[in-house]
Amino acid sequence: MMAQHNSPKQSLKKHERLKSKILLESLFDGGRSEFAHPVKLLFQFRPRTATDWPLLFSVSVPKKKVKSAVKRNLIKRRIREAYRLHKAPLQELLFDKETQQLSLMLIYIENKPVPYAETEKAVLRLLKKLYDAVSEL
Repeated sequence: MMAQHNSPKQSLKKHERLKSKILLESLFDGGRSEFAHPVKLLFQFRPRTATDWPLLFSVSVPKKKVKSAVKRNLIKRRIREAYRLHKAPLQELLFDKETQQLSLMLIYIENKPVPYAETEKAVLRLLKKLYDAVSEL
């Protein structure tokens, strides 16, 4: 069941997470991508039903790039926090569109952690590009 639209804007609830294996495979097979160092964005638009949440999100930090689990988790926390703080305009726009669902995944491509400010700037640039793409629909 879809959560209420009036949920707090600066939260990242379970229903907002992209976990479906089918959606993830579809995202990697047919999704579009953008890049802002050190983060790559994969995204895909899909038709939305009444019970779907309009914006699904996931983070990936490849073990091949960052060997230490502690560092991988730090990077994931930083990316999730930057996304959580800046997703509201994009989410509002998608609620207004009503027919589109957006799946997105942020993939970290650097070999070591970078400062939070740099990560936040990259996520913000990618969300701005995504906002522009949604506006054109």
